[in-house]
Amino acid sequence: MWAPEEDYRQPLLTNSRVGGNGNNNSNGRAGSSSPSTRLQPEHSSRKCNDILFALLFLLVIGGMAAISGIAYTRGDPSRLVPNAPNIPSIPGFNTNTTSSENPIEQYFVSHLESLVAELKRDKDILIYSVLLAIALGAAWIQLLKSFTRFFIYFTLCVGVALVATLGILFMALGHKEGSESTMIVGGCIIICTLALVVVIVYLRKSIDLTCAMFTETCRGVQRSPSVFVIASLVVLFFIGFIAYWTSSFIYLFSIPGSTVNPLNDHTSSEANSTNSEQEQSAFNTKIRNLMYFMIFGFFWASSFISAVFQHCVAGVVSNWYFSRDPTGKSLVGQENAYRSLGRALTTSFGSLAFGSLLIAFIEFMAFMLRVCKNSNATNKLVVMVVSCLQCILGCVESIVRWINKFGYIYVAMHGHSFCTSTKECFDLISRNMFNAVIMDFIGGLVLLLGKILGSAASALFTTALLYGMGKSLNPITIALSAIFAFCIFNLFTHIVGIGTDTIFVCYLEDLETNKDGNLYISPDLHELLQDKCNECKEKEQKNQSKV
Repeated sequence: MWAPEEDYRQPLLTNSRVGGNGNNNSNGRAGSSSPSTRLQPEHSSRKCNDILFALLFLLVIGGMAAISGIAYTRGDPSRLVPNAPNIPSIPGFNTNTTSSENPIEQYFVSHLESLVAELKRDKDILIYSVLLAIALGAAWIQLLKSFTRFFIYFTLCVGVALVATLGILFMALGHKEGSESTMIVGGCIIICTLALVVVIVYLRKSIDLTCAMFTETCRGVQRSPSVFVIASLVVLFFIGFIAYWTSSFIYLFSIPGSTVNPLNDHTSSEANSTNSEQEQSAFNTKIRNLMYFMIFGFFWASSFISAVFQHCVAGVVSNWYFSRDPTGKSLVGQENAYRSLGRALTTSFGSLAFGSLLIAFIEFMAFMLRVCKNSNATNKLVVMVVSCLQCILGCVESIVRWINKFGYIYVAMHGHSFCTSTKECFDLISRNMFNAVIMDFIGGLVLLLGKILGSAASALFTTALLYGMGKSLNPITIALSAIFAFCIFNLFTHIVGIGTDTIFVCYLEDLETNKDGNLYISPDLHELLQDKCNECKEKEQKNQSKV
C-alpha cells in the first residue's frame, strides 16, 4: 500500500497546468538548484520548556489520583440505586413480584440483558464492520493520494447528492402525511443544498490547491505508517482514561456522610419524610465539591491527550518534509512517529500542558455557565446574560483552538516554548502574506463528507451482512457499526487535516530559508501557493485603492 519515493517525481495534479514541467525549469522553481544550496531552517537544541506548567499538570493528575483513592475507599455506588417502595407500575410488568428487585430494576435489567444478548449474537458482525472500516480508511488515504482530484470532486458530488436526497425525502413525506412542518424542513434542506453548490462553484479555483495539499500530506503520512499505531495507542489511552474518570466520579458521588438523625431536631410530622429524602441527606455533600476539581482535571487531561496527538502528527510530517533530497528520497522511517511521541512526553511536555490548560480553563468556564444557567432557569434576565456569555466564550474557544493548532505544529518542529512557538508561527504567516490562504481551503468539507461516507458504507455493509445471514436487523448493531466507522475515519481524517496544516507551515519556513530557489516542496504545489498568494495581494491592493 505504501507508495515508493518515486512518486515525488510525479506531478501532484495530473493534467495540471503546472504539472508538466515540474523539475525541468531552473529559474526559481522548487528542486532546480544544486543540492549544496538547499538549506534547512535553523534548529536550536531542544530543551524542556514551560516546566512550571508541566509540574502543575502533574500536580493536578496527582490530585485526581488522590481523590480517586478516597472515592474508591469510601464510595458506595449501590446507594445510588433507587429503592423506593411506591413506584408507579410500568406497562407490561407485574409489580407484585416477590423478587428482591424492584420493578424499575427488573425493567432495566431485563432490557439490558436482552441488549447484551443481541450484541453477543452479532459480535462477529461488529468485528467484521470494524475491520472493514479500518480497511476503508487505509484505502481512503491511498485513493486520496493517487486520485486526489477525482476523489475530491466525487466526495463533493456525493455529499451534495445525499443532502439533496434528504431534502426531497422530507418534502415527499410531508406531502404524503400532510405535515407542513416536515415540508418546511425539506425546503430548508434543499435551500442549503443550493447554497452548498454555490459555495463549491465559488471555491472551484481552490480545489487544485486542496488536491495538491492533500497529496503532499498523504506522501508524508505514508512514509511513516507508524503514526497510525501511535494514533491508535492515543485513542485507546483516552478510552481508558474516560473509563477511569467515570468510575471515580460515580464512587465520589456516592460517598456517604455522617448526617444527623432528623427525628432528633424535627417535629413528629417531619418524621414521615420519604426514604428517598433520607437517603439523599445520607450522602456527603461537602466532599462532593471535589467533583469540580475532577471535572477540571478531565478537561485538562483530555485536551493534553489531544495536544500529544497533534504534536506526533506534526512532528512526523515536518521531519519528513525537511529530510528529503532533491530526488524526493527520505531517510525517515518507522521510528519517526515514536521519536515525535518521545519529544511530546519529554521536552515538549510543558508546552503542550500550557496550551491544553488554556482550552481546559475555557471549557471549565463554559461548564460553570451551564450550571449557573440551569440553576437560575426561572430568572429570564440571568438566562439571557449567561447565554450571551456562552456565545462569547464559544467564539473565544474556537479562536484559541485555532491558535493552539499552529502553536503545537511549531512546538513539534522546533521545540520552543508554547508562547514563543505561537508568536513565531503567526509572525511567519503574516510576513509571507498568507493570511487568507488558510481560510480558503475546502479540505474541511471534504474530510467531513469522507467521515459521513465511511460511516454510511459501514452501516450498509452491516445491514447487508445481517440480511444475508438471515438474522434480524438489529438497529443497535447497525448504529454501533456506523459509530465505530465514524470514529475510525475521524482518526484518519484528523491525521490528514493536521498534516495539511503542517505542510503549510513547513512551506513558509522553506520559502524563507531557501528564498524561492531550491525548495523542498513539490514544484506544482509551490506554484499553486504562489498563485494564491499573488491573488490575495491583488485583492488587498484593490481594496486599498478603493479606500
